[in-house]
Amino acid sequence: MKRIHITLTAATALLVTTLAIACNKTGDTSRITVQNISNNGCIYHTDKEALEEKDQDFGTDSIGYSYSHGTLSITHYNLLLNCAFKVGGIDVDIVTEGNTITISEYEHDGPIADCICFTDNSFQIANLPHGTYTLVFLSCYPEPYRVTITV
Repeated sequence: MKRIHITLTAATALLVTTLAIACNKTGDTSRITVQNISNNGCIYHTDKEALEEKDQDFGTDSIGYSYSHGTLSITHYNLLLNCAFKVGGIDVDIVTEGNTITISEYEHDGPIADCICFTDNSFQIANLPHGTYTLVFLSCYPEPYRVTITV
């Protein structure tokens, strides 16, 4: 009788430990992908020299997001890019490290024009498990834009 009790106690402890560890993980982010990239064109543009001469404020960027069925839909408002995105579009790359998702938004053809534009860029991150994530946006702004979200 003692042997069965010890076995059940050990099995119960193992089950509780496994559940506790599993509940603290965000989930597998190795399968996430970017899809449906779109923008609303150049909202405002100027040439680089005029912007530098005026020491003009770059403005502020922000994001809006929603989450449904494993897909995070993001709009990055006031994204600052070279005007060349109007020709080749915008590429979005993501890198995950733990609960941090670094998002690089850039001109598909590179910064080949002599002007910069603000645009609102929308895209989706598919196969993203529920969890809390820090999103780090890299673009032409001097500092990355960071935001923590729970989905």
